[in-house]
Amino acid sequence: MAFSKTAKTIAASLAAVGVTAASIAYGTTAAFAETQRRQDPTLVDTDLGALQGAADGGVRSWLGVPYAAPPVDELRWASPEPADSWEGVREATEFGNVCSQGQANMPGIPSLDEDCLYLNVYAPEQARDDLPVMVWFHGGGNSYGAGEQYDPSRLVAEGDTVVVTVNYRQGLFGSMAHPALDEGGETTSGNYGLEDQQAAMRWIGENAEAFGGDADNVTIFGESGGGFDVCAHLASESSADLFDKAIAQSAPCGSGWAPSRAEGQARDIAVADELCPEVEDVEACLRGLDAEELNTATAGLYEVQPVVGGPVMPVATADAIASGDLNEVPVLIGINRDENQLMTGGMEVLTGHVMTDEEYLPALVDQFGPEAADAINAEYPLSDYDHPAKALAAVQTDADWAANLSDTVAALSEHVPTYAYEVSASGTPYFKEFEAPSWEMDAFHMVDVAFLFDTTIFADRSAEVEPLADLMVKSWSTFARTGDPDDRGRWNEAEGDCVRQLSPEGARNIDFADEHHLDFWKSLNA
Repeated sequence: MAFSKTAKTIAASLAAVGVTAASIAYGTTAAFAETQRRQDPTLVDTDLGALQGAADGGVRSWLGVPYAAPPVDELRWASPEPADSWEGVREATEFGNVCSQGQANMPGIPSLDEDCLYLNVYAPEQARDDLPVMVWFHGGGNSYGAGEQYDPSRLVAEGDTVVVTVNYRQGLFGSMAHPALDEGGETTSGNYGLEDQQAAMRWIGENAEAFGGDADNVTIFGESGGGFDVCAHLASESSADLFDKAIAQSAPCGSGWAPSRAEGQARDIAVADELCPEVEDVEACLRGLDAEELNTATAGLYEVQPVVGGPVMPVATADAIASGDLNEVPVLIGINRDENQLMTGGMEVLTGHVMTDEEYLPALVDQFGPEAADAINAEYPLSDYDHPAKALAAVQTDADWAANLSDTVAALSEHVPTYAYEVSASGTPYFKEFEAPSWEMDAFHMVDVAFLFDTTIFADRSAEVEPLADLMVKSWSTFARTGDPDDRGRWNEAEGDCVRQLSPEGARNIDFADEHHLDFWKSLNA
């Protein structure tokens, strides 16, 4: 069954009643405040109090806005509580604390802060009403990263949207699934980060109008871990009515991205046994640990994803999509053409070893077994690629990302309007703070965000690939506004495994199955 949207209508009606009552109660005071705000469009009222933001380069911003109470002390590993209101005007010109996370071989921001449930709002400098609202959930495997790494000024100024970037609990703070943390005899632990995102969406629903946004036109979008979180909200009844469209980047919802409850508990019981050995009160011990100990434990796990089972994500997203038990909203979903070049390139950087032609077949044998490896080697000959690491990345991308995207799109399109894309480019920007491999990477995992945002993560885009940024900003903002990425139906012309390829040369329909050898993989796995 699809989830209804009656709650949003009721909430809007109640909000209207509240606004009317407040106007009567405050009369001339409210009128005076409104005059002030017309003179200063960076001064806005929210349901918690007034915010003073800033304006620069055609964009207004309000940074470090609390959307929930600090999840500290007894609220560590608890559902988010409402934030406290404040008196007077709160300065909103600096980012809030980054959620606690350790150092890793990915673009995070090391932090020991648990008081971190803050968001950032960006809107066009010329105040307007009823703009589409886009809510960004950053990537990083639900273990690393922060909203402040992503500057959405182009989406705001050129796309004419309101964009919100969100900090939410990371690693074990956001996804600890230990039975000692379950409440009321029910399975409640494991999805605190997803609950934070829901709290942020509720705050946005209450306050979008203050920033010129339309609370009835909210698009959630995310990449990698954040994209899979979008998948979770698509399949979560408790996320119903909180958003109206969804964009999942490098996150094929039909893949087994989230561990089962049993797997998550086994993971986190092992962590607890190591951090709190031979104690009677495991919960008290866990709550008494300092942030650095938990960050170290997260680093040992690499990524800590949310857990299937419980009120937020009761079933795997693949199962929810297959059954149609999901929020019926338009979906834009896709991958980068060369996703796994990040993994093969990262392996070279981490080990200092450059892959040779002679190592290609043994690598296939190691991953797929000897019989399959021979068939894959024939399907993906080294002669088709300018480096063996690129050949291996193509195999892995097609087997994992492309096949899962194709299956996901087929399942989603049975229930909701679904638009599939692929990002394709060479000469893409690389990470600012990491060494590059010896060969030039193309449309690798995560690089798509460098075309939507000005980031602290990637180097500047070259003039040669800048048209791709223009195309993606236009497509994403158009989808947020209308539910169709180009508002002319051209993405619907394709049938079957044809998707829309986005490149610096423009947008075109491609035979996705042919490009990614999907018939081969189906026969190999038959």
